[in-house]
Amino acid sequence: MASIIDRIVGRADLLKRPRVSYKISEYIFEFINDQILKPANILQSDKYIYEWTLSFSFKIPVNHKILYKSPYSTGTRLYVPHKGFRTFEKITKNAHLSVVADDINQDIMPEDYALVVYNMIADYLLYNYKKLKKETFDQSKERLDISKIKSFPYPAPFEDQKYILDGSRYLLGWHQDYATKEDEIWITPAVDYKRHYGF
Repeated sequence: MASIIDRIVGRADLLKRPRVSYKISEYIFEFINDQILKPANILQSDKYIYEWTLSFSFKIPVNHKILYKSPYSTGTRLYVPHKGFRTFEKITKNAHLSVVADDINQDIMPEDYALVVYNMIADYLLYNYKKLKKETFDQSKERLDISKIKSFPYPAPFEDQKYILDGSRYLLGWHQDYATKEDEIWITPAVDYKRHYGF
């Protein structure tokens, strides 16, 4: 199975995002694929490229309307899976997986981040494939290679993070109402992130 793992954060959250290597997300998906999906013959078709977008939001709204009750959700983390896949160009299948959390930010450690990603993917798969069981994911989670997860540089350099929008420039807002072009606030992630963190 060909897979792509993407990560995205809100435009205003450039400095709050987990400062970990994109390779951790890839390792977690490969682990789940080898341990659970291949034995169950799920998502093993070579006809498609599976694209997984991991979305991170950093504050649970007080009056949120997230009704889905994930088996992995806690008082500080809510997991929201996408129903099935969206198909593009008949060959790419995309799934959007979200976590909305009060306790995830730029200081999350690689091993905790890895468990968040594990839960995001497990939650999506449990939601969409009824023959899979949470107990299977719980047992496999114990076999994660924590030393491998910790081996990636932390904090990871900007180039080793690879979030969607990192190579772009976008308008964040304006300095005041009734703004002119001079009041626009533009963000260039590669510049503004490095200006704040240094690398």
